[in-house]
Amino acid sequence: MKLTKGMTAFIIFLILVVFVGINYFYIYQPRVEKVKQLDRDIELTAKKIIEGKRIAAQLGPLKEEYAALKEKLDFLEVMLPKEKEIPDLLIMIQDTLNEFDVDFTNFTPQNISWEKGRIYGKMPIAMSLTASYFDLIAYLDRIENLPRIIDVQSLRLSKAGREADKLNISINMFTYVLRKEGSQ
Repeated sequence: MKLTKGMTAFIIFLILVVFVGINYFYIYQPRVEKVKQLDRDIELTAKKIIEGKRIAAQLGPLKEEYAALKEKLDFLEVMLPKEKEIPDLLIMIQDTLNEFDVDFTNFTPQNISWEKGRIYGKMPIAMSLTASYFDLIAYLDRIENLPRIIDVQSLRLSKAGREADKLNISINMFTYVLRKEGSQ
């Protein structure tokens, strides 16, 4: 069977259409979809980059704020002893007493009172001592300048017997103590 020129042209045309159809549906169409997906990914990535740059622009000031807050926290931790540092604080107060002409008869640290929701507690300290007025003032000035926060809550003075320059002194003071991390 011999094909005519028209039939041959038609078969070639049909093979060409099938070839183009196969290429279109199995090669071109998937690649177009892949390009569209890649375009969406590029757009999404560009948005993420813009958001990242915006966050990066805020990072400098946030780092500065963090450093300032960290410095403030370090300063406050010096002023507020942790529970494990209380003996050192008490020794510091007692050593300060020994620097002056002060005779102490009672030095009583009491239990720490914790307020709910606070990161610190108050530790009352009661002291009884005998000293001259000027030694008392010098001692209180030294207490005020200690690196820890110590507040004198009450101060009672009375004459110490027949000695005119000596006073019996009763001091109630408290210091602040940081709560252990994780405890409430």
